[in-house]
Amino acid sequence: MFGLLYYGRLEKEKGFDSIIEMIPAFPDVDFFIFGKGSLEKELLALTNHHHLHYFGWQPLAKIQSYLANIDYCLMPSEFLETFGLSALNALSRGIPVIGYQKGWLEPFILPECNLFAYKGKNTKERLTHCIQTLKATPEKTKSWMLSTIVARYTEEIWYQHFLSLCPAKPQKIVLVSDFINKIGGIETYLHDVKALLESKGHEVRLRGGHLPKGIKGRLNIWFGLITFPFNFRSAWKFKRFLQREKPDLVRFHSLLRHLWPHVVRIAKTHTNAPLWMMYHDFWYVYPFPKKLFFIDEVKTPLTFQHFLAGAKGEGWIRKLATMFKYVRMQGLVKTLKKAVDVHLVPSAFMEGVVRESYGLPAEKVKTLNHFVQK
Repeated sequence: MFGLLYYGRLEKEKGFDSIIEMIPAFPDVDFFIFGKGSLEKELLALTNHHHLHYFGWQPLAKIQSYLANIDYCLMPSEFLETFGLSALNALSRGIPVIGYQKGWLEPFILPECNLFAYKGKNTKERLTHCIQTLKATPEKTKSWMLSTIVARYTEEIWYQHFLSLCPAKPQKIVLVSDFINKIGGIETYLHDVKALLESKGHEVRLRGGHLPKGIKGRLNIWFGLITFPFNFRSAWKFKRFLQREKPDLVRFHSLLRHLWPHVVRIAKTHTNAPLWMMYHDFWYVYPFPKKLFFIDEVKTPLTFQHFLAGAKGEGWIRKLATMFKYVRMQGLVKTLKKAVDVHLVPSAFMEGVVRESYGLPAEKVKTLNHFVQK
């Protein structure tokens, strides 16, 4: 039996709507689906498909127990992925990834799995033709090809690169993020970074809020987006934390949904430690990353006119949302430019975008790739 894996958010921007439309066309294929999202009801409506196996959100260890039944991993995201950590994790387990060869998914997609290579008016048609072709091809991808790709993203390579960016080896490190509970892939990765650094003898502290599940979580995010100018309580608590801990390095992980500029200003004033900022996605330079398909759509520098162009001429509600986001980002952008010592991106193709958007010197923008999660 031919087996296909999908794990991640069940959302349209991840191409999951195309997967749902395509499933009925393959009654002889096993689909192993792991994740949660807004398209869960549509997926459950396909329960009459005999070979559909849905597990909800599960850790990688659980997914690993099904690897013997899986031939390929589906990642048909149409928007521009900044790294493709899920793709890397699949490759590390010997599973080739089907998706679009663009952004930083490009090095993780083999030619026969590149959806651009297949005819179709949309992702669903390209995906269908790709799977039909791969099913008819008896020879599987050689495992050494996947191992060659994965070998560039080991924990040890990441750690040595991390040290090379430090002026001196830091003993105590603070990782700051809007939310530090495991609400998604990037937040889970934050805990993996902490565990890796601690295994190398560093002291690591996490600093940020805890996002509730469900409707409470969504309301929390919206409330934070509106009230961030008055979030002085978090800044005051962070000041006391820094004075007590006296870190050797502060790395900001996410600042868009809750913390905003206050904690960066506090860190600049109340610690001599180097300040790093990681740009995991395009939210800091583009209004609607889920609508960003190619890198040349990001216009630099980060002016109001260029930012508004990201609305792509759509309705007045979207334009108003773009204007609102630009205005509320100005304090954050100015603070990051002034206070941050090293601006990090997860993949090299983002360096130019961040550098040119913010008007930064080349030596301040560095790539620090993610590493394979165990």
